Amino acid sequence: MIVVAKKILSVIVIVWLCLGSIPYAWAGAPEISGEAAVLIDAGTGQVLYGKDEHKRMYPASTTKTLTALVALEHAKLTDLVTIGPNALQAGGTSIGLTEGEKIPLKDLLYALMLNSANDAGVAIAEHISGSVEKFAALSNQEAKKIGAKDTHFTNPHGMPDKNHYSTAYDLALIARQAMQNQEFRRIVSTVHYQVSRADPNAQKYLFNHNKLLWSKIYGYQGTTGVKTGYTVEAGQCVIASAQRDGRELIAVVLHSDGSNIWSDATKLLDYGFTNFHSRQVVKGGQVMANIPVKYGKSPNVDLVASRDFYYTFPLEGADDLQISVQPQKEVKAPVTRGQVLGSILLSQNGKQVGKVDLVARGNVAKDWIAYLTPSFWVVLPLLFLFWLRHRIRIYRLRQKRLARQRRYYGAYEE
Repeated sequence: MIVVAKKILSVIVIVWLCLGSIPYAWAGAPEISGEAAVLIDAGTGQVLYGKDEHKRMYPASTTKTLTALVALEHAKLTDLVTIGPNALQAGGTSIGLTEGEKIPLKDLLYALMLNSANDAGVAIAEHISGSVEKFAALSNQEAKKIGAKDTHFTNPHGMPDKNHYSTAYDLALIARQAMQNQEFRRIVSTVHYQVSRADPNAQKYLFNHNKLLWSKIYGYQGTTGVKTGYTVEAGQCVIASAQRDGRELIAVVLHSDGSNIWSDATKLLDYGFTNFHSRQVVKGGQVMANIPVKYGKSPNVDLVASRDFYYTFPLEGADDLQISVQPQKEVKAPVTRGQVLGSILLSQNGKQVGKVDLVARGNVAKDWIAYLTPSFWVVLPLLFLFWLRHRIRIYRLRQKRLARQRRYYGAYEE
């Protein structure tokens, strides 16, 4: 068992999958009209296609994807939002909110994401943070947590500002995070919605601007969201997601023009579904190593992968994925089930592409007898030596005392 464990400790498994690498532009990769674009696998987060995907650009109303996510994470859908005067000055697309009007946050989110209402964005920002500026700071913090390092927003709606920018890649990351929120998914997949408003003449009916969801001409099978955007400076922008055969892809196109925005998104999604597939390369719960447990009632503990790990591969070509199992060499009892005791590193072409924790499969209690045995065999001889030294000292003292007595009585007898 220990010999096997030692072998496992140093194992580096090279999985030869008869699949290809993932370049940004294969022969046959789509021609995109937009100035910047990216396609990612929502499950793995891998980039399947990129065109200036890290270039900072105006995001227009795709900004609202982050606004909605922040709102869902920091407020309740049932919150009743009182509309302030600043919302009326937002400019651009609106649903004609009036000062003092009270609307549930849920309705404002539908107005934000379907109708792309800028006034709803300001109302949401002020409700959550007290001001547009403070909400922008909160949004930027959330963006950094997601990994959107090239994003900086100054408002919740995307109206042009030289300090308001993002990238195609960052927007894809933000959308990927947002689509993990079920309420967000429900909102962005809705074609039409009716809000509750006291004024009978106020706009109540909302229609989603994302033609991929409903248009007979531009519609795309399996579309699940997410958001469109337009300003003169930003051009036509879109974040589009679609799901087929258990896979979901997210495409982002920035600064396209006219109907090209829909054909660009369609080309990217078709490219991803046609040329790539995902494969499970690590199975959660699978035993990957076995290591010794010092002072444990069990001499060893199995280490299992903490979760599943999928990787997206192209259907053509050949490449390899390296899986390195790196458990701890030894652990001291007690061991708790689920305790992290190593990692599985996944890399391709020398670049790390993933990491999965190795965790203890079960509990291992401390064996107190085993724990004390090493000390016992060290302490026992020392105790014996101290005892022996003490006995020798006592013996010598007695001998000296007897010797003195003999000398004393011998002198008296004379």
